[in-house]
Amino acid sequence: MKSKIAPRAQKIAYFLALVYFTSYCMRVNLAVMLVKICSEMQVEKSALAIVITGLTIAYGTGQVISGFLGDRFKPYHIIPAGIALAVLCNVGIFFTSTIPSVTVIWSINGFAHALLWPPIVRLMSTYLSPEDYSFAAVRVNQGSSIATVALYLFCPLLLGFMEWRTIMLLCAAWGAVMTVLWFILYPRVFNQAIEQEEKADSPTPVEEKKALPVPLYIFGAIALIMPGIMLQGMLRDGVTNWMPSFLSETFHLSEENSIVSTVILAIFTMISYSAFRALQQRFFRNEVTCASAIFAGSAIVCAILFLVNTFAPEAALLPSLLLMALTVAAMHGINLMLISIVPRRFVPFGKVSTYSGILNASTYVGAALSTYGFAALAETFDWNFTILTWVIISFVGAVICFFGARIWQRHLDEHGF
Repeated sequence: MKSKIAPRAQKIAYFLALVYFTSYCMRVNLAVMLVKICSEMQVEKSALAIVITGLTIAYGTGQVISGFLGDRFKPYHIIPAGIALAVLCNVGIFFTSTIPSVTVIWSINGFAHALLWPPIVRLMSTYLSPEDYSFAAVRVNQGSSIATVALYLFCPLLLGFMEWRTIMLLCAAWGAVMTVLWFILYPRVFNQAIEQEEKADSPTPVEEKKALPVPLYIFGAIALIMPGIMLQGMLRDGVTNWMPSFLSETFHLSEENSIVSTVILAIFTMISYSAFRALQQRFFRNEVTCASAIFAGSAIVCAILFLVNTFAPEAALLPSLLLMALTVAAMHGINLMLISIVPRRFVPFGKVSTYSGILNASTYVGAALSTYGFAALAETFDWNFTILTWVIISFVGAVICFFGARIWQRHLDEHGF
């Protein structure tokens, strides 16, 4: 069936997906190699978790700053600045050898990547119709999944004949190429595509109308949506970062095989974006209600994971892989609802980038807590106790989003969405 998505929207979607792919290559690379780095540097998981925690805190804080900047300055300048700074940080890691120095550089790297998402959301909301925006949001998020798959597949192979620091240099090299490509392709993707459609009397970019004041009741919805996003971030990044350690310690897989096995997370995630978007379009007009339903499904999945590892640990490897993949995929589905779709609802108020940054920052508050917290729980108790906390987190997220959706529905009704 012929696609209804405008050619301009497809060009914008895939170009921004390439940008986000590049961002993930330079942001997730170190986390992918956590097991190997722990072994080489001879440190505990909780010690190296400080490095990832530093990145997530800086990334979350930077989201708020980036959101503010994205509504006041051109994304054309902000996005390449973020990529270039990330390149320098990845190069800097090559020359460091202590946890404190790595933490400082990787925290700066977190801020660099924070400069990307809110301006990207502003570009999509400005130049794309609602239908095209949904298409682009899915493709951009899939760009991050493709990067994750590539990292989980190729990093273990490269670690067989080069140091992890050299792999960081390779990621930096691609980031440098993307910085150059940005200035070459941006005019062609945005300006030329828009000019072509104007000549053909096709829809032009979404015009920014005079901003309306944000109604007070929306802050009540945001006050519930933000904790939901935080819980989503705890599970999404916590499970992803520590799954290799869980497999290595529980099922005695080699470090390289543990890393490769987790590629299933990214594959499930890549599929989940389209699946959950289709679910929301078919059954849920309210994306926050959809997030609540996904959280509930995650609680069931995590409960099954807990039972399998409690009563049949000797046969739990494959079920654990699949169930953890489903859990992470569910969290990315919630991410799509609350961080990609919700911010576009602020177009009437001229605050798309600002609220995109604020909401996305909540993810990394949760991610920072879980990156250190799950490692500490696993070391103090065991992995099965840690899995039990995932059940609780999912259940609480479902309840919070359920009540937040009641308030959010008023906004959808009043502004004709």
